[in-house]
Amino acid sequence: MFILGGLLVTATVVVWLSPRLLTHGRWQVLRPRLALTLWHAAFAAGLAAAVLAVVIAVLHTLAVTQDARGASVVVTVLGWIALAIVGGACAMVAVGGGGVGDASRRNRGALLALPHSARALDRRTELRLCESNEVFACSVPDRRGTIVITTGLAALLSPAQLRAVVAHEHAHLTERHHLAMRLADVNSACIPGNAGARRMRRATALLIELIADDRAARTTGAVHLANALVRIADATGDEAMALRAERLSRRSWRPASRLSPVPALYRSLSGDVVT
Repeated sequence: MFILGGLLVTATVVVWLSPRLLTHGRWQVLRPRLALTLWHAAFAAGLAAAVLAVVIAVLHTLAVTQDARGASVVVTVLGWIALAIVGGACAMVAVGGGGVGDASRRNRGALLALPHSARALDRRTELRLCESNEVFACSVPDRRGTIVITTGLAALLSPAQLRAVVAHEHAHLTERHHLAMRLADVNSACIPGNAGARRMRRATALLIELIADDRAARTTGAVHLANALVRIADATGDEAMALRAERLSRRSWRPASRLSPVPALYRSLSGDVVT
């Protein structure tokens, strides 16, 4: 009884307290990888405590026989309530997770259906230049891994800036950020009215962008990525891009002169004709 109560209290405290602690201050912007790790640790701790509480309650319910003692009756009732919660949670995950997956597949299919030319960026990644005036880039975690950029984006950026944007999207693929975002989406879809779930989703969306920014800045030059973000912000009106560029400009990075030369691939992209 005490173990069950302690686990339920632990799960409640983690769910209530962790979003408040993890969104307090500005340290997450400076240490996005640590912040995302702590979000996942808090999620896992809360889920583990809740699951253990349910398992203990269910096992006690299945094992208990007719007993007139009040404590056994209380725990038995809690066990049946736990079974109902498990059933409800499974239904919510099935409905919420299925909706998120369907929307993701529709968006992915629409992107990959655009007229495009394709190149092998590396052995595991394909780079697609899609015919569109929109200024846009994204990564698609399909079987091989695809990075999509538009002709509008290629025309807007210099070769070095375009390489930085592609490196940012490549970081999303190698870091498997789609799994982190999927976890946050499913969590939010299953409990749409929960403020903690909404905070986790917003934080995840921001942190994976900052992590990808940092990785791309180290490999292709922070100045090139920051300038690309500023140009994209000006073209699209996305203020978040400008804020990310400002964040990059405030940190110390490896001098751009020490980076490898821009491959010819990026110098040719802006002149491509998509057929």
